[in-house]
Amino acid sequence: MAKVLFVCTGNVCRSPMAEGLYRALTKGDPEVQVGSAGISAVDGLTPSEYSVLVMRKSGIDISRQRSRQLTPRMVSEATHIFVMTSGHKMAVESMYPAAAEKTFLLLEPAAGDDAVRDAPWSLDVPDPIGHGIEVYEGTMQLIRAAMPSLIEFVRETDAKTEH
Repeated sequence: MAKVLFVCTGNVCRSPMAEGLYRALTKGDPEVQVGSAGISAVDGLTPSEYSVLVMRKSGIDISRQRSRQLTPRMVSEATHIFVMTSGHKMAVESMYPAAAEKTFLLLEPAAGDDAVRDAPWSLDVPDPIGHGIEVYEGTMQLIRAAMPSLIEFVRETDAKTEH
């Protein structure tokens, strides 16, 4: 079973959107568990207002999700950890060296896809916090564009570890 964990800073913008999108796109798959957390999260916060709004426009409700601080247990139980930036990747690998082999940039599996390759930043998902709803929409669309490749990557690598 794949246990996918999305990680950002506060677990109120990017990682809740990624969790919601992944859950919606793999709905009904009993072989997948998905969650999110933040490196510097305060437990129990709702996703940001604009994150909820842009996801709702896509037919996905993330309003019941709550922020969680990344814990050693989450890291050990995850089969795949997808972070939003290279800074998050360095932080996770620094705090949990054993997690390095299962920690990836969210955009990494989709690096060759047109929508990701043409983005004006490296493989980091930009943080929309403090910006207008248009920036949140752009962030959500970038995460959505990466999801098919990411889901396929999880399925392929999960299948390899089961055999």
